[in-house]
Amino acid sequence: MATDKSIFRLRFGSNEDLYPTQEELRAFLDSPKKEGGRELHRNDLARYHELLERVLAFGRHQGSDAASRDLRVKMFYGVLGHSQFFNPALKLAVEQFKYHAQAFRTLDFKKPAAFIRSAEEEISGLNPKKKDDAVKMARLRGMVDARKKTLETLLKRRTALTAELGDIARYIRDNLVKIETLCDTSNAVLSDPQTARDEENRSIKDVKAQVKEQLKDALHHGAVTRQQLEAAKKDVALLSKEIADLLREDLSSLSGLYAAIHDHAGKFSHEFDVLMAELGRKKNKSFEEDRELFTRVEQVLVSLISDSHFGLEAAKIFTEKAHENILVEKRKEMLDHLFEQLQKERRLRTDRRTDVDRRRFNEPNLKGLDRRKGKDRRARKDRRT
Repeated sequence: MATDKSIFRLRFGSNEDLYPTQEELRAFLDSPKKEGGRELHRNDLARYHELLERVLAFGRHQGSDAASRDLRVKMFYGVLGHSQFFNPALKLAVEQFKYHAQAFRTLDFKKPAAFIRSAEEEISGLNPKKKDDAVKMARLRGMVDARKKTLETLLKRRTALTAELGDIARYIRDNLVKIETLCDTSNAVLSDPQTARDEENRSIKDVKAQVKEQLKDALHHGAVTRQQLEAAKKDVALLSKEIADLLREDLSSLSGLYAAIHDHAGKFSHEFDVLMAELGRKKNKSFEEDRELFTRVEQVLVSLISDSHFGLEAAKIFTEKAHENILVEKRKEMLDHLFEQLQKERRLRTDRRTDVDRRRFNEPNLKGLDRRKGKDRRARKDRRT
């Protein structure tokens, strides 16, 4: 049986008895993290949620002129969407982990246990032969039995929540590893010299065909002069060089963004490995140890989505005005074809899901995005935005 490599598919290990309704989850996210505090649980996901919405919106509009006009936007959200790091399923998993972690922390074993100890001490000092003491003993024993049932219920809930929290953590960790693999695969395609050769040859072939058509049109208005032929050759040579330069720049930019996502996912998948090993190492951990461990996992999850600062620098087009439209169009075609190749590579190595929302991207708005420094790039700084 083939290994399932699809990213953030349905989490089939979920405990339906613990699964919160939308209303319950929304109420939790809108509640303060600390009693009397102003910071809400929702705030931990605010930045991720905003960027996720942009990624999804770009996917809905990527076929429109507005979505494809800014090629830097196209590159940035194209990679973020393809990487699957910005995914509604990841956001939901983090929200549910926070919800269950809070429920785990509110379990109170101390009060019923303390009452049982106190009541049993009191019972030991009573005389069952005395009528008043006998009545009191019966009442206390009934209350002790009730508290013991409460402890049993709390223990079952602790066990269920421990399993659910562990399942969510493993689900996220496993999908981060899949994202690493996807980014590795994408970079292998982008760094393959054959990819650059194919894209360059295809685009230059199109430019030559376009110039030939222009010369044919010119023939309808008279003979083509030697000067026109020389100018056409010069245009083809210049456009060929600029296409090759832009292609190298764009491949480098795309590769750098995939590498950043890969490293981010890898960093946190490693942290999850450490925490999951600790979770499974001690079979008889105390409630306090479990609570502390799940709080640490929650903190790592918050860092995973809130510390995801990705940026992309794309080369500007510096050319003659007459060539600008041609280069923009060819560059767009090259990017479309590259993403088509990357999606094809993903389809070859993954099982595809049917969920209609699984690969939405989002509305282009790059304000506030981190930008990589010129010294981190391999090309000249004067070609960067």
